[in-house]
Amino acid sequence: MLINIKTNAKQKVITAAQELMTIRGYAATTVDDIIKLAGVAKGSFYHAFKSKEDLAIAALEDYVKKGTAIVANGPYVNIEDPVERALAFISFIEQKSHELWAHGCLLGSISIEVADSYPAVIKCIDELFDQFENGIESILSPALAARGVVGISGRELSVHFLAVIEGSIITAKSHCSPHLLQDGIARFRHYLMLLLAEKSTE
Repeated sequence: MLINIKTNAKQKVITAAQELMTIRGYAATTVDDIIKLAGVAKGSFYHAFKSKEDLAIAALEDYVKKGTAIVANGPYVNIEDPVERALAFISFIEQKSHELWAHGCLLGSISIEVADSYPAVIKCIDELFDQFENGIESILSPALAARGVVGISGRELSVHFLAVIEGSIITAKSHCSPHLLQDGIARFRHYLMLLLAEKSTE
């Protein structure tokens, strides 16, 4: 289990929710399931959260915070050349893909399920994906500009990259082949290398 007995009750509940909702989905995860895994009293749950929906939002935000902390410490941050930095960033995500998404993506799992039923949750997911897109765009746009690439923007490419990640997570899980996640990101890296290939001068 992912629960650390030294964490406080609120964090235990958040961690339990992240684990269960990633595996089972939002609707199939009950408050009773969460507090049982967290090892806390139901009163502790309602002291920290107004509802399961409120918890889901906290769990999503915490999930992104943890993932962002992992990605933000990659060696690519010290590379000045924008093209090398962009390629090193994708390589780092590729290397960390198992650590980040071995059990699936909480945002992707919940977004499919709650899109039409829980507007506050889907609004949170939309904002968090937007946050990811902004971060990726800030790395890819300078690389595209450095090579004079036209026809695709850094924003469009960042959305594409997230689609590759989410699709690769689903493919890896559906085929019970974890390596397909890393392979999907590697194929995007190869595509980016071609896109950023230095143009020959005549």
